[in-house]
Amino acid sequence: MILTPNLRIVPCDDTLFDAIRMGNNTLARVMGVNVPKKWTEFRDTFTPSYHRWKAHPPLRDWWVYLIIHIPDNMLIGSCGYKGEPDANGMVEIGYEIMPSHRLKGLGAETAKGLTDYAFAQPGVHKIVAHTAREENGSVKILEKIGFKQTEDINDPDEGPLWRWELARK
Repeated sequence: MILTPNLRIVPCDDTLFDAIRMGNNTLARVMGVNVPKKWTEFRDTFTPSYHRWKAHPPLRDWWVYLIIHIPDNMLIGSCGYKGEPDANGMVEIGYEIMPSHRLKGLGAETAKGLTDYAFAQPGVHKIVAHTAREENGSVKILEKIGFKQTEDINDPDEGPLWRWELARK
């Protein structure tokens, strides 16, 4: 678990992946938190994520996390890493905060929690992230916590993206 001043960032395990698939009421009961109807925009990614997680045990610390806003004990999004660090010590982060909790610094707090956790692990030297190739909330978040935009990418699935990097100090 990753703790920040306002967030509890909880790694998904078998129980949480099952609860997500069973629905928000089950997830709320299992986690002991309030679960709003639309806490994620990516519900359809959890089942494939679960199957990859089960098939590849090294992903245990480097995969899907759920974001709990401590002050109102509410699930407000998901985040995590797109796999364990590669041979060069690089790991990629991603995050989402539900609309009602955006513009409150929680996206930056989530991204900072992920980067701090990653850099605390031996062998992690660089963290990357990708955003749409336009000014948006994620761009501001990454700039705020020290990431630098390094290149333009044309992803076959996502379209035009900016690549962002942060190196270990």
